Amino acid sequence: MTRHRWSLVALAATLASPAVHAQGIVGESALPPETAQAAVALLGKGLKAPDAARYGRLRPGRAGAICGEVDTTNRMGQHVGPRGFVADLGAGFAAIVPDGAELRNPTGPAHYAAMQRALALFAANCAA
Repeated sequence: MTRHRWSLVALAATLASPAVHAQGIVGESALPPETAQAAVALLGKGLKAPDAARYGRLRPGRAGAICGEVDTTNRMGQHVGPRGFVADLGAGFAAIVPDGAELRNPTGPAHYAAMQRALALFAANCAA
């Protein structure tokens, strides 16, 4: 259900606004274009298919980080639905907020530390 709802939202935003950029930013961004592109490029470095990702709700965080949503694809090439992400451009760090299954099954200590860093950065900057 979520995947279809996101597709309809993306389609509505595409039809209602010409603000869909080639880099997959759907709708308007609350960020300057250069900052939005830098956040998208930084997060894209960690994605398997960065060209297929769709970004939305880009906004500045409370302590200088960039917050937003990204809809990535799975191994079959299907979009999986929007998930929160956080990017700290100054530190060169960007990550999708991990879910429970990911936190229970890290690939190693470094992966677990990166997930914890993403959670802390998201909580400090983006959480309501």
